[in-house]
Formats: sequence, C-alpha cells, structure tokens
Amino acid sequence: MSKLIRLMLVAALAALWIVSGSVSAQSPNVYTSLVVSDITSGAPVIGGFFTTPVSASVTNDSRGTPTPIQGIEAYIGFDPDIVNVVDFDSNPTNGVQVEIKTGFFTSIQTGINRVETPCPPPSSAPACVHIAISQISGGVTNGSGLIARIRWVGRAAGAAGISVEASSVMSDPDGMSVIINNRSAPSIQILSPGAITGTVTRQGRTPSMPPDGHAHTSVTAYNLSGGLVAGPVETDRYGIFVSPLQVPVGGTYVVVASYPGYLSARKSPVYVVGATVDIDSTQLRGGDANSDNCVNIFDLVTIASWFSQSSPPAPPAVDINDDGFVSIFDLTIAASNFLRCGSTAW
Repeated sequence: MSKLIRLMLVAALAALWIVSGSVSAQSPNVYTSLVVSDITSGAPVIGGFFTTPVSASVTNDSRGTPTPIQGIEAYIGFDPDIVNVVDFDSNPTNGVQVEIKTGFFTSIQTGINRVETPCPPPSSAPACVHIAISQISGGVTNGSGLIARIRWVGRAAGAAGISVEASSVMSDPDGMSVIINNRSAPSIQILSPGAITGTVTRQGRTPSMPPDGHAHTSVTAYNLSGGLVAGPVETDRYGIFVSPLQVPVGGTYVVVASYPGYLSARKSPVYVVGATVDIDSTQLRGGDANSDNCVNIFDLVTIASWFSQSSPPAPPAVDINDDGFVSIFDLTIAASNFLRCGSTAW
C-alpha cells in the first residue's frame, strides 16, 4: 500500500469518527434519580418515630429533544420486623398511607398509596411502600423535589432495610419507561433507646399555684447540628418531664426548654451513654412578653400597656407568671431580668 493510499485511509477514518461523534452528540442525554434521604426529624430507636423524605430528579442536557418525566411508580422496601410505616391520614378504611408531596410534580394525580406485604415480585423486600403518581399536565424535563414523606416507628433493634427497589419506574408523557439512573436509600439502624429526664421550673411560680403549677413547659432534644431528635415533651406541676425524651444511646444532644413569657433554657452537650441521663433542674427566667427571647424596654412597655387586665384578653406571654392577671408581679419579674437574653444556661 502506497503512502498516499495510507494517508487517504487515515483521513477517511478520522472523518467517519468525527461524523459518528457528532451524530451521537445529537441524541438526548437524560439522568434521573429516586432517592430516600436520611432522617430529617425524630430518632431511630425502639418505640421512637422518625421521618425520611423521598425525592426525585431529572436532568436533560442540551443535546437533542429533552425527555420529560410525567409519572413515577416507586417501591420503597423495608423490614417490617424492624420498622413500621405510620399512617399519614390515620384513616383505617384506606389502609396505611404516606404523605404525598408536591415538590417534583406541582400538580399530582395519585394512583396508588399503600403499604404492601410482601413487596410484589421481582422485589425480594419483605414489605414496601408502593406509590404511583403523575403530573396532571406536562412533564418535568429538569428539576428535583419531594414526592413523598414517610414517617416510621421503630419496632426492634436492627437494620431497617429501607431501599429503593429496582421495580421502581419513571414514565414519559407517551407512557414509555425512562431508566432510573440512581436509586439510593440510607442505611438506618434502629437502636435501643436512651432517655433524658430533668426538671424545669418557672420564675414567679410554685407547684401549688393555679392552674397547674410548673406544668406545660415544652422540652425538646436536638442533635448538635440543630435537627429535631425527640420531643417536645411537657413538664408536670412540679416541673418534672412528664415522659423522658427518647434518643439513641451513644449520641450527643442539645436540650431546650421553653414557655410563653419566659426566656428559653439550653443544656448542651448532653451525652447519652447509658439507659437514662438526668440533666438536673433549671429555672426559666420571665419577662419576655413579645417572645423575642430577650427582656428589654419593649417587654416592659407591653406589660405596662396591659396592666390590671386579665388574661385573656391580655396575651398569655404578657401574664408572665400565668396567674390570669397582669399585675405588679409580672412587671417586677420582667424588671429583674432587664437586658437578659436566652437561651440561658441549664
């Protein structure tokens, strides 16, 4: 083969590669995902409740005609011996359902929303959440968002087995299947619960004061990044937690107590390494009549403006000591905490 012929052959192959590459570049390129996110609230403990969102996404690049997503049928597997789904609408006549969300689809027609045991073949999951939803008009070509929110309750210690099953599908407006490129779910372990107990009293009150002493203060546990873990629970007339805050053993938490008219109190860090941790007692400081977690001139003026009036019509936060009447006692409690802000130390 002459040198000229070889050069011509190389040039022809190069041209063919360029043409084929340009042709393939015109074909549509779509990427989809169906994802169960990690816990957004609650605690994965035996007897505890927690929530996981389910979201979808689709991305079309600029090559070719975009592929819209018109419908989604999702099978979310789980182990019913370890976790159960909490019924969203609390209506036993329509079975156990999850909360359908307008995040990915803006207008939704629901076809199926139920828990199935076992999960239908080809899935091998012992149970699954089965939802089928479609957008009423027009598909989504680029976007992401929630399609559902699942609330779980822990039944026993072990792996929850939450998964996005391979039988999950997406559909375009013509009823043609669109491949789900990414199916993922968190690995969630249900743990034996730890417990946080304690006592919260309120300045200006005693256990015997009507109507309920130190009762109804709200107490909540968060993780160190601010996510809700447990609660709120309330206190009794003596200020003792009515029920413990149930949290996973081995964690580190922030506990916050609050009540209208009072500065919040905060205990951090709280290490739960055993079955029960008592974080001792604290007293909420009063005078926050406008609920901004500080006591200043605006609170004193607000209390003075309602002076000698009953509550109601005076707002509950203005009746600082919760005795049903705005009086000198409320004003002096606020004055004693002038320029103090929360959260105060536990």
